[in-house]
Amino acid sequence: MTQIAGRTGGIGRRALLTAAAAMPAGMLAAQAAEAWRVVYVMSDNLGDKGFNDSAASGFRRAEKSLGVQAKLLQASPTDPQLWRQNLEAVSNAGNYKVIFTGPGMHDNLAAVAPQHPQQKYVYFDDELKLPNVLSIKYAQNEGSFLAGVLAAIVATDKQAFPKSSGGGAVGLVAGQDLPVIEDFIVGFKQGVASVAPQARVQVSFIGNFSDAQKGYDLTRTVLSGGADIVYNVAGPAGLGILKAAADAGKYAIGVDSDQNGLHPDTVVASMLKQIGNSIYDSIAAIEAGKAKFGTLEIYGLKNDGVGLVYNDKLVPASVRQRIDAEKQKVLDGTVKVAGVTSPT
Repeated sequence: MTQIAGRTGGIGRRALLTAAAAMPAGMLAAQAAEAWRVVYVMSDNLGDKGFNDSAASGFRRAEKSLGVQAKLLQASPTDPQLWRQNLEAVSNAGNYKVIFTGPGMHDNLAAVAPQHPQQKYVYFDDELKLPNVLSIKYAQNEGSFLAGVLAAIVATDKQAFPKSSGGGAVGLVAGQDLPVIEDFIVGFKQGVASVAPQARVQVSFIGNFSDAQKGYDLTRTVLSGGADIVYNVAGPAGLGILKAAADAGKYAIGVDSDQNGLHPDTVVASMLKQIGNSIYDSIAAIEAGKAKFGTLEIYGLKNDGVGLVYNDKLVPASVRQRIDAEKQKVLDGTVKVAGVTSPT
């Protein structure tokens, strides 16, 4: 986020104050509205080319289009004490219009938010029922269903996907075994089964969302066990998953952001969770006075909150059309995607 620091001398400062005093009240109010600040208290770092970077894109858009000032507080994923300290610090400061936080912060927010009833919070990728918290969740099971349909086609169609053995085995490498991750897994398995009921789905857990090397090693094991494609559900550690698939000459599906360009010869698609869009939308709603704190917003297929972005170089139009037909079945209710945390 852009930070501007400067120093104003005594004469310059008096001139600014005089000019401000002469401004119409409406103009002053407009400038104040443009200057309101938001902060994102993270439990991780930027640079994952996925979830965190998608969130950052939403704040950048809000800065450019809505005139807010956004600060992102990064923290080591292995230092939960710092996550809590950061959340308490910005809450105590009282100079942020809205405080955003996300994965891994449920217990921290549940403890801190009630102590600051006038402070507004936006909590995404989970839900916390408090009157000063706007929660945002994503129907990742629906997006993962489409990813599973694609994975099954890749694993069974050697003609369209020449790097595939056609044996019908697929893999999913995840960060941790959490309810939100199980939501990915359930939807993915259902998508695979809808195309190839006998296909094998091998699921492996890294144990965290930061160890890219372990993600790499686990993925090589999954692929050596016969899988022709692997679904990355591991946050920053997923960069190792995608590289392992590329090094093995096998296919992969990215997650959260468009990761197709990271390994364009092997990443067939990415399952988008539109974190950035939801953040931008929430800031716009708060600015307009339309945000409903104490409630839950859902981003799914119906409002483009999740979906697949294809690598057109690798995925033929006929396959994309087939998956789009499955998407329509979900939208019209013909297909109900199972979930663990998703209310859809």
